[in-house]
Amino acid sequence: MKITKRQLRRIIKEEKQKMLSEVNPDGTISAGEDNERAIFMADVEEQAEELVRFIQMEAERIGGGFRSPGIRREALRIVADVIHGER
Repeated sequence: MKITKRQLRRIIKEEKQKMLSEVNPDGTISAGEDNERAIFMADVEEQAEELVRFIQMEAERIGGGFRSPGIRREALRIVADVIHGER
């Protein structure tokens, strides 16, 4: 079945209106989105803290008290590069 450009535009317009009518006043779409987001953010924070602890422990193990700050700095720079898409 072929559809014309006009029909396609109408379908897109209708779908857009349907989506906009489903959005909550606070901008969320699903009723549980806020709760899921809060859980996700807590998980991200927990994993980030775990990664930082791992970096600190391994840097200390490898470099001791003298070289560990530089090793930590290098590891954290790698993490920042990954976050910013530079690696």
